[in-house]
Amino acid sequence: MEQQLDKCKIMLEELKSKLELQKEAYEKQLWLMQTEMEKKLTLLQSEITREGKPSSGIHETVRTSDKSTADFGAKKVESTSQKLPEVKWSSNIQYLIKYKLVDQEILRKLEMGLITPAQMEALLVQPIDKPTAITGVYVESSKKKISFLEAAEKGFLAKTYALEFLEAQAATGSLADLATGKIHSVAEALEMGIIYTGLKDKLMEAEKAVSGYMHKGKMLSVFQAMEERILDRCKGKKILEVQVATGGLINPETRARVPACIAVEHGLVSKEILQSLYDPVSNPRGFHNPDSGHKAYYSEVLKTCLYDLDGGVFLFPFGERHLTSTSPLSPHKVSVVNSSCGSEMSTYEAFKGKHIDKKTYLSLSMLESEWQEKSITDSSGSLYHIITDDRSGRQICLESALSQRFLEASELESYRSGALSIYEIAEIIFSRMVVVEDVNSTIAGLWDVTQKKRLSILQGFQQGLTDRPTALRLLESQACTGGICDPSSGEKLTLCDALKRGLVDEGLNQQLQPFEQAYNGIFDPLTGKTLTVSQAAQENLFPKDAAFRCIEFQLLTGGPIDPVTHDRVSPEEAIQSGLVDKVTASSLKDEKHHTKALTCPKTKRRITFKEALERSMFDCHTGLRLLEATKIHGFGPKSTFHYVWAYK
Repeated sequence: MEQQLDKCKIMLEELKSKLELQKEAYEKQLWLMQTEMEKKLTLLQSEITREGKPSSGIHETVRTSDKSTADFGAKKVESTSQKLPEVKWSSNIQYLIKYKLVDQEILRKLEMGLITPAQMEALLVQPIDKPTAITGVYVESSKKKISFLEAAEKGFLAKTYALEFLEAQAATGSLADLATGKIHSVAEALEMGIIYTGLKDKLMEAEKAVSGYMHKGKMLSVFQAMEERILDRCKGKKILEVQVATGGLINPETRARVPACIAVEHGLVSKEILQSLYDPVSNPRGFHNPDSGHKAYYSEVLKTCLYDLDGGVFLFPFGERHLTSTSPLSPHKVSVVNSSCGSEMSTYEAFKGKHIDKKTYLSLSMLESEWQEKSITDSSGSLYHIITDDRSGRQICLESALSQRFLEASELESYRSGALSIYEIAEIIFSRMVVVEDVNSTIAGLWDVTQKKRLSILQGFQQGLTDRPTALRLLESQACTGGICDPSSGEKLTLCDALKRGLVDEGLNQQLQPFEQAYNGIFDPLTGKTLTVSQAAQENLFPKDAAFRCIEFQLLTGGPIDPVTHDRVSPEEAIQSGLVDKVTASSLKDEKHHTKALTCPKTKRRITFKEALERSMFDCHTGLRLLEATKIHGFGPKSTFHYVWAYK
């Protein structure tokens, strides 16, 4: 009897669970039908309104910069003086223009009043019809792609890491068949064997971020579920960060991605939540970089991925070649692959080779760089237009590119008219530049190993990558060998211009004055002659310790510099002509007299200036020397053993 009673209880429980599932399905179906009816009514009303009233014409246009950002909600669009009369729509239209989501013909129709801002806004919303999340792993050695589950089985990454990325796929509607790129629901993926049965519950829960959270007869979005306290806020923020990074927040009513710029208006997120998505305190990094094991935001991992033409999916590269890693040694960075044939190329190469369309090219370019344009005025009052990549620290002057024939006037005009994007104009210039290593270069700047970015010496100090005494010594070497270096452009500037550019501060400017004098020569008030630094030190017109450093910097970077002609001369000629005295020259030949006055920005060990030069590398962008730099607390050991251990 007891056994029969237990069986009855089990049957009742199973029946109850089935009824609950059916109830939820019926509620969802009813809700979808109601939503569809509401849409039809709204459409009918809008058609009636349109027939009764002509659409308002728009007489002015907005021109915006092409400044790129992964966090669309956190940074505002910069526009010129022309503004649209309908302020309420301006931010959305600016977004469309800025990210080239519509072509020039549609923009022209908007200007002529042939389409309304509301109709244009509708173009922003993208259907979930292709994967935008990271879909798998690209094995660099074999040039083949494998799923995250297969990568975990082979020990490339921990199973917990694989689950993180599968949940991200489910939460963005990007759970895809790696071979075809076709997206599937969790249920379909289970049937096809793309995922394991053991992952069903976790992935079904993650998929609610797309299908919606049923609550009191309503289907809620992620943010709405957070507000109703049926979804943990930390988990909700993690999902929102993933959705923003992969194209927009998902509206469960329409199953479409809504860019963050209009998601607030649609009630899919609040401004406060949007601004806190990349705050490590309120929203800690929720993913792991499979290569390093370090905690990361999803957007940070996505920026290191490859786009596979075979299936149109994003893959995380795994191997020793570090394909997507930015380096000052090489301008070539692989961003696009075709795993079916093993070809690898840059984004621009893929675009020029017609492997990807312009929209895909721009989307991929935004992941790689953050180009923006600004105007500056030099000391003579001349106006220059500078485009800067905030991601890598590269900088180009459009006027200089034009004068050096790296850019044609017609191409600049196409850029000004919007036919060419800022990414294309930068690629055109770089493709024509021939950079030669400057063997006489001193340390021009730092290379932040973690951020993969060029920094000036002052920026390195301000960001904690080097100490002030080391920064001062490196700037002294620049001032007495030709000028303060701007590593973003390769320019060498006077202290006056360097101060305006923010390459030195007021304190450094005062301390570096004697070293600039050493380059230009020291005036002797008694004879009226221009003296070398060595001669001035002998006449007590220049501090002897500073003079010794100037001569050391010049000798180690190619030879003493004639203050009149600014030409380099050999040490022998310098001694004969009196540019350098014999005692100082012979003293500097002996490395025992080279003091360890610098702290290595990478190892934090004491080194000499000669050792700093030996550790430096030539930047492929400028031809000048850069010294690698890291923050001690932000850098740790990196080993593949970590992943094997995690997997076990």
